[in-house]
This record gives sequence, C-alpha cells and structure tokens, in this order.
Amino acid sequence: MSHKFVLFLALCLSSFLISAQNSADYPQDYLSPAFHAGRRDAFKAAMSDKGVAIFFASQVRVRNDDVDYQYAQNKNFYYFTGLHEPNAVLVMFKRPVTLLNQTGTEFIFVQKRDPYKELWTGKILGEAGVKLKYQIQHVFANDEFTPNTLDLSTVDSVYSLYRDEAIFTKYKRRLDPLARMANVVDSSIVSLKKPLASRFTIQILSSLRGIKQPEEIALMRKASQISSLGHREVMKAIHPGMKEYQAQAIMEYHFKASGSEYPGYPSIVGASENACVLHYTTNLKQVNAGDLLLSDCAAEYHGYTADVTRTIPANGRFSPEQKLIYDLVLKAQDAGIAMCKTGIPHDRVDAAAREVIYTGLVGLGIVSSKQDARQYFPHGTSHHVGLDVHDLGPRTLAPGVIVTVEPGIYIPAGSNCDKKWWNIGVRIEDDILITATGNENLSAGSPRSTAEIEKLIKERSRFE
Repeated sequence: MSHKFVLFLALCLSSFLISAQNSADYPQDYLSPAFHAGRRDAFKAAMSDKGVAIFFASQVRVRNDDVDYQYAQNKNFYYFTGLHEPNAVLVMFKRPVTLLNQTGTEFIFVQKRDPYKELWTGKILGEAGVKLKYQIQHVFANDEFTPNTLDLSTVDSVYSLYRDEAIFTKYKRRLDPLARMANVVDSSIVSLKKPLASRFTIQILSSLRGIKQPEEIALMRKASQISSLGHREVMKAIHPGMKEYQAQAIMEYHFKASGSEYPGYPSIVGASENACVLHYTTNLKQVNAGDLLLSDCAAEYHGYTADVTRTIPANGRFSPEQKLIYDLVLKAQDAGIAMCKTGIPHDRVDAAAREVIYTGLVGLGIVSSKQDARQYFPHGTSHHVGLDVHDLGPRTLAPGVIVTVEPGIYIPAGSNCDKKWWNIGVRIEDDILITATGNENLSAGSPRSTAEIEKLIKERSRFE
C-alpha cells in the first residue's frame, strides 16, 4: 500500500470524524478556527522581531492508581488552538522560519492516532485531523519535536510559561511526551543562553485575554445565564432540612442540563457558620431554619466560566439582622458596579464597595472604626473572569473586559460584636461586562434584592 494512499485514507477518516462531530447532534457554537488564528496573529504581532512563542497543552494527571483526573486543557493553549487533546505543543515565530522542510510562522506538534488508545478514551485527531479541523499552518507528530527540530540559534526572546506551569518538573510519567518536549525547550534555552520572557508573555496574554472578542462574550453570556438558572432553582428548592450537597446537586444538575460541560470551579455551598468560610467546599452540613445559605457556584461553557454568588434564607425570609447585613452588601455591590466603566482603574471598584461596607459596619455598631472592619470583609471585590475564573486582564477597565463584583461580610461565632450577628455570612457576586457606554450585568437573571429572593423562594420547585 503506497504512502500516498495511506495518507488519503487518513484524510478521509479524519474528515469523516470531524464532519460527524460537526453534525446537528453536537453543539455548533464553539469558537471558530478563524477566532483562534486571529488570537495567534495578535500574539505574534506583540512579539519581538526574532521572538518565538511556545505553548504546551496540559498534561494528563493521575488521580489515583490507573485513574486520571478528567482532562482540562491549558487555557492559553486552548485560546490559540481550540484543540482539547494532550501531548501537544504550539510554536509561533514572529517572522517565517523553516522547520522540518516547512516554512511559516506557526507549527503545532500533536499526538499520533492510536487505535488502542482510541478504543479506551475516544478518537485522536492526529496530524491530518488537526490540520483539517483547526487550520493551523503546519502540523507534525509530537515525536518529531526534537532538539534538531527546534532551532533557537537566531531567536532573541522565548515567550512561554512552561516553567511556571511546571510541565517539565511535575506530574512526570515515564515516557511522558509532554515532559519530553518541555525538556527539549528547556535544554535549548539553557544551552543557547536565550532569555525566557515570562513577564512579557503574561503582559501580552493579559492584554489579549482581558479584552473579550464578540465570540467570547457570547460564550460568557451563555455561561452566566446557565449559572443564573442554577441559582434560581436553588432558591425555589431551599428549605430547612436540606443538605448543602443537595443544593449543590440541584445547581450542578441545571448547569449540565443546560449544556455546561463542567462547573467553572469547585462549588462553594455553605450554611450558617460555613457561609463565613470563603472557599468552603465540604458541602455536607444540614441547612437549618434560620440559616443563611451562601452558594458560590457557576457553569463553564465551551471553556469560559462565569462566577456567581447568591445568599438566601433557608426558611424563606431574612431575619432583621440578616436583612441589615444583606442590604449593606447589596449597597456595596451597587457602588462597585457603578464604578465599572471604561477608563476607570480596576482597583477603584474595590475601593467603592469597601467604603460602603466599612461605613455601614461602623453604623451598625459591629465595629468601632473603619480600621477594624477589614476583618469582616477580608477579600477583594473584583477580579477578571473568562477562560479562568480568576482571569488575566488589564488594570484599566475597557470595552470587552468582564469582571466580577463580589463584596461580602462574614461574622463567625466568637467575633468581637453582639452575638445576634454571629454566623451571618453574605456574599453577592455578579459578572459585569464593560461596554462603550457603561456596563451589563451578565448574571442579572438571578434575583439580588431581599424582596425578589423571598418572592422566588415561594415558588414551587420540582426538587421539593
């Protein structure tokens, strides 16, 4: 059988697999090859004339024995390629170079097709499939990535984060192809004494990933809408006697039922004293009458995650003390959202919300001075969100930026204040898109005010 005929068969099979995945049986709103190509072009434009950028796929990580964690792609690698497979590396040059007799500025090295592996874990695209589906200039098998292939002799800067990601030192398996390729890069950099421009890599990525393109905003809007639905359903289902994990299950059921591939991060569902633990994820306690339930949960959709938090009363009504704290947090969130405008430094969002909470805590007699108030609001108010729940982004807000606004007050038992405030933990969090004329709350589909929450809790849930 001739080499050309084998290549023809491989192309036909890859084309069949891709067309099957692109059928109406599968989602059709993934980011397009043109989007990823545009992001590659934008990164190359920001590099030095003799620069090279090297981005690795995530490794497969062992959970225990022969069981792996569910695979999650490296977000930068996904941003530039769209490929979900491991054991791959993307190499981009500012100016055309020749590698393996092919001249261009983009080269990707991917895993070969393997019928035995595909029997267990699903189809591998291989070189031909990646070339056809993702339209990257030059595609090679990853075993061709060798010291002789990667010529850095004329390069002046290497744009990569592989050392920060610890690909070549952590999670090594015997014959791990990703670790082998990372060591090829590392040995070339060390032997040729080339500068590793990690700081500039972060700067470029922040400027690109922080300003969402229209296609990304559409995915973020979808993730936020799905997240809001989950929060609404938990409000309708809440009742004394429910377990924290049951609220989590309702939330994540609606995420999955709406097309979300994963939660964007481990779900935080804490009642009473657990609402005062910022990243509580045990989620085992019973929710009792009089408790507040804080749910910091959000969906990831096609690689992009929302970040949404709501705090609700287990028995359907806020107590007077809970309402006072809740309304203060809501007032602080409104102040933070009001600062979400083009041209405003990002840190002013936090300053606006913090001033409201500090003044309010003094007014309620919980603290005697603003200096003492930070203990009850110990985290920042805002961060960028997108491919990562704590995403990269610019210091000054601009159209296309998406940030959270999430003030909170947490008063654990034993705090130096009246006991009537103990075990009240409140956080309200929404995802805010900066526009040319103001902002848009992408997660506004879930109620925020005490009156709206109490009204929705009265509705009947299918999970009662």
